[in-house]
Amino acid sequence: MKRLGYVFLVFMTFPIYISAQDWVKFSPPGQPFEILCPGQMKNAEKKLLTEVGEMHPVTWVYQGNENESNYIYSISYVDYPEGTFHADSIELIDEFFKVSMDSHIKDLHGELVYTTPDNYYSYPGLLYRVSYNKNKAVAKSRMILAGDRFYALQVYTISEKSLNQDIDKFLNSFEIKKNKTKRKR
Repeated sequence: MKRLGYVFLVFMTFPIYISAQDWVKFSPPGQPFEILCPGQMKNAEKKLLTEVGEMHPVTWVYQGNENESNYIYSISYVDYPEGTFHADSIELIDEFFKVSMDSHIKDLHGELVYTTPDNYYSYPGLLYRVSYNKNKAVAKSRMILAGDRFYALQVYTISEKSLNQDIDKFLNSFEIKKNKTKRKR
């Protein structure tokens, strides 16, 4: 009977090892942050002309396959001109987060499920979840404003998988590395 118990224990843990992903620490060269991701991220950068001048948002994306818990993990960042966001400009920062979130929701033709403040140490942040595609898909996003740099971390999945732990694993693994204050693209 004891032997049967061991066989059952091995049998029950076997699927966990097969489905577990090896996550890697991702940090683009010359950038002051790192994040865990289930695979190799790919880069995209574009140039935008805005009211505050020429901007260069950078996005890194990992695209999962149908067997994975989520189909897109992304981190985007953009450096605003120095002094754009003063730490005591709470109303300006709140409005910036609201406009950014509303724009994302509008792009997805989605509906806001929830939103909550989510600071990263002393940096202001916002966490929110959007349902879209007639409630068939979900995006969870974390925005952080670190000085004049804006970070947007996003994970996309189907509704049936929307409570998986990999979403929070990605969003919560974000770290700004110390002693890396230079802003490089």
